[in-house]
Amino acid sequence: MLSKIIIELIVLQILGISLGEVRKSFVPFLSLDKTKFLLYMKTEEAIIVRSNYKSPGSDRSYLSVFLKDLEVAQVVNVTKMSSEVTNFKINLLTKRAGETSLTIQLWDFVGGQDKLIEEIKNIQIKVIFKKTETLSQASLHFDSFALMLILPMIFLNKCAFGCKIEVETLQIVWKKPLPVLLGAAIQFFVMPFCGFIFTRVLVLSQTLSFGFIMTCTCPGGGGGYLFALLLEGDVTLAIVMTCASTLLALIMMPLNSYIYSRILGLNGSLHIPISKIITTLLFIVIPISIGVIIKRKVPKWANYLEKIIKPFSFVLMSTGIYLSFRMGLIFTKTMNLEVLFMGLLVPALGLLFGYSFSKMFMLPLPVCKTVAIEGGALNSFLALAIIQLSFPQHKADLATVAPFTVAMCSGCEMLFMILLYKTKKIIFLYVEDAKLKSLV
Repeated sequence: MLSKIIIELIVLQILGISLGEVRKSFVPFLSLDKTKFLLYMKTEEAIIVRSNYKSPGSDRSYLSVFLKDLEVAQVVNVTKMSSEVTNFKINLLTKRAGETSLTIQLWDFVGGQDKLIEEIKNIQIKVIFKKTETLSQASLHFDSFALMLILPMIFLNKCAFGCKIEVETLQIVWKKPLPVLLGAAIQFFVMPFCGFIFTRVLVLSQTLSFGFIMTCTCPGGGGGYLFALLLEGDVTLAIVMTCASTLLALIMMPLNSYIYSRILGLNGSLHIPISKIITTLLFIVIPISIGVIIKRKVPKWANYLEKIIKPFSFVLMSTGIYLSFRMGLIFTKTMNLEVLFMGLLVPALGLLFGYSFSKMFMLPLPVCKTVAIEGGALNSFLALAIIQLSFPQHKADLATVAPFTVAMCSGCEMLFMILLYKTKKIIFLYVEDAKLKSLV
């Protein structure tokens, strides 16, 4: 037996093949996460191929890619990404539903000529038609008239918010900024961190986790004013806090997007369009600023605008709840108990942190209610905009489950709180009235 091995080694040496090369020939240089890929039609998809091949001289290795059926998909480009490990990124553009196979070849330029190092055949590619509606198709099935009606309503409503801000109130907040600082700390530090922790505990996917974290880092929504009014909070403070958190969001939302996308390992598949995020937030900030100017320069116009806040806020909040439920019904097929739990947990945590922190600092009850509302009633649709701008469409559709679930659950929780509060108040008044009548 030993003599047979020695003879084989001698033969290999005669042929000029070293023992190391024999060992290498059985160890593949290329690796993929899987050999079967399911892709959606009419999208650009990326496949990552890892290579542990070390070129003898300068690294001139490259990857050749061949598709069997070019009617199903085509190769857009192949990008070499070198760091500690060489990765190749294959971008495929899918055309129609069907199946094809992919062949990849690793080449190197050795001794003045191209040498085939390794080949992987029959990587299965299946392209399917996407039956579920995308966000743009499902959430906004409005005709042009309805859309033209809603956008001016949003603009006027934000202007009216600005008109409600008194200079004296700003001076008071400037001197006693604790409620605003508490709200900002909860919205931009505590809530995103809690969102990250709970998504990791529930083992949600990276994309869905990012969706929930971005929802947690949103500023207060316009409905906060209406909730503060119905729950007898500090209405003026609610408006000031919403405006302040929206201004801070210009910095904090892009920053949190960057930080948590890196922590989640999404930096390769996520593009954060900071300029577009800021533009989206400016759409909210600019009308509010215009309202403040109108209040100072043309008080008569400000009086008219202030009268529309309540009905406009009610209409826009109702529209938001309607859209949330509509999208919630579409997403029920992809929603599971973990996602629903997160949707219920996020607004509940915001309310709890806001009220608890305010009580710790012994703030008045109306202020405690307002800080709690600002922490729990988040502007989830801002997270929706960021997700749509940051991800490819197929991943954006998965991540948007988060803001819509939170918006739907938040609306239900706030409406339940209002119902409970009003019922309690009616019962209290009834008991007091009965006591007075018994005394008479």
